[in-house]
Amino acid sequence: MEVWLPSGSTPWNGRLLGTRNGGLAGCIEYEDMAYYSSLNFATVGDNGGHNSSTSDGSKLLNNNEAVIDLSYRSRHISVVAAKQVIKQYYSQPASYSYYVGCSTGGRQGLKSAQEFPDDFDGILAGSSASDFNHLSDWTSRFLLITGFGSDARALSRDQWVYVHEEVLAQCDEPLDGVADGILEDPTICEFNAAALQCGTSSDSRCLTQTQVQTVNDVYSELYDQNGNLLYPSLSLGAELVASQQGLFTGSVIGNAANFISNAVYNDSNWDPRSLSQETFTRADETDVLHGNISSWNGDLSAFRRAGGKLMMYHGMADPNIAGENSQRYYLHVAKTMGASDEQLDDFFRFYRISGNGHCSSGGEGAWEFGQIAAARNGKSSAVQQLVDWTEKGIAPDTITGTKFHNDDPSQGVAFERSHCRFPYRTTYKGNGLDPNVTTSWTCEKINNWQECGPGALPRLC
Repeated sequence: MEVWLPSGSTPWNGRLLGTRNGGLAGCIEYEDMAYYSSLNFATVGDNGGHNSSTSDGSKLLNNNEAVIDLSYRSRHISVVAAKQVIKQYYSQPASYSYYVGCSTGGRQGLKSAQEFPDDFDGILAGSSASDFNHLSDWTSRFLLITGFGSDARALSRDQWVYVHEEVLAQCDEPLDGVADGILEDPTICEFNAAALQCGTSSDSRCLTQTQVQTVNDVYSELYDQNGNLLYPSLSLGAELVASQQGLFTGSVIGNAANFISNAVYNDSNWDPRSLSQETFTRADETDVLHGNISSWNGDLSAFRRAGGKLMMYHGMADPNIAGENSQRYYLHVAKTMGASDEQLDDFFRFYRISGNGHCSSGGEGAWEFGQIAAARNGKSSAVQQLVDWTEKGIAPDTITGTKFHNDDPSQGVAFERSHCRFPYRTTYKGNGLDPNVTTSWTCEKINNWQECGPGALPRLC
């Protein structure tokens, strides 16, 4: 672990900020450390308890203590130590403690709220890898859906482009009123993949019936043998980037396979093609042993009593972690605590970021809002919003993101959009208003937002 202590030309602002890990951890996120330090926070980071790349799970093999470190211990102990270092160095304690993280870092933020409510006063958790065991199962399953090599089930890259174009044709302007390549709310689209089949379609990239089934399977939820939901489906709109990253190419996804093989089976030779219901069950059975790395506790009452504030966001075109899973966690907390959205608003708010991929991977939407180093040029700052909510009681109804041309700040701003807190939907006002300005959009509450069982769209419980 490292603690960076601002002084001199960047004087300390009196606050501590904890940083994240990514994937299977293994290193300090120095880019984020430097970014938050430049904002005058005393900053702490750690390697998750082991040294490795983000997709290398070999240090977890036959080493349950390393899995527990990854689950929660490295983060908690580092924060406790950092508070002591700060108090000694500055001769005073930090006035407030914050945490900002995405992906595994988002999961770590939720875990802190769930199990260590006094560690942080405010948490910004993005694209959280919560329900971690089922996320690993779900990600590994794409290998079985799309087949290997020249399998008849597989689609070419050009065909995935065709799928994406059809998704936009059915789910973009017809549903949100703006043809901008962004699905404002993909959860309301009932996509008809049959339109892609040769005979129905005359496009040279058309799909066979087998390939149409592949597309349907890609957008399917993960269930156990009793029909209980384990993990929601991939978000419509995420398919193009997912295909480019190799999720649909018959390759083994590193993070998922490495965790299952090394931590769940303690077998580095485990074959991901043997993934089955037995794997799902075994992963669940090891969760307590692994320090409840699932991070799926829906009772945040201790964090609420401690006065904590939690802002959670997720890109709705995330190809790595289903955007709907964070919405599912919000519903899980509401049900567990018996709370209405108005009651949750007092300490917990969730924002769906349309057109955003995974963390710093960009996307077509307005995804930069100062949340991580890669988004530091956004004109608004969710980190500052978290501080203002925690210290001044100014609760953020929206997060305003900036989209730069080609994601290059030197090329200027393409548009901005204010993303509403759930259960409100970011809604275009219409009437020919310019969709590139925030005032052309409003927040409308979603009817029956708590529905999540069989027959609900999407299925989230």
